Amino acid sequence: MPAIEPPSNPGVAIERSDVSPRLVAMLAGGIAVFCLVSALAIMAIYPHALSGPSDAPRLITTAPRLQVNPAADLAAHRTKERAALTSYGWVDRQRGTVRIPIEQAMEAVAAAGIKDWPGDAK
Repeated sequence: MPAIEPPSNPGVAIERSDVSPRLVAMLAGGIAVFCLVSALAIMAIYPHALSGPSDAPRLITTAPRLQVNPAADLAAHRTKERAALTSYGWVDRQRGTVRIPIEQAMEAVAAAGIKDWPGDAK
């Protein structure tokens, strides 16, 4: 079996040396010194940051309300909606806007049409 020659490509060159361990050590040491100096500088600038009281607002939150009986909640919601759709009531008392039962509103629109509606509204 003939020996396989590695492909020859004169336009491609490879790096022949590794990174200097001394350079890596100096970079690691520089980063460590920077972190240490930064921590000491922050402690010097804000001396009471670790021992003093926090200025952050303390919010007291309530526990989440859990839905214990979804079917009953849905039934109560639908009852409330049905009552709003089938009764009279104020929407905005100051502006004189009232709510009328939905059936009566549909009959009124069917009889009179919609004002300023494009085309034939009846």
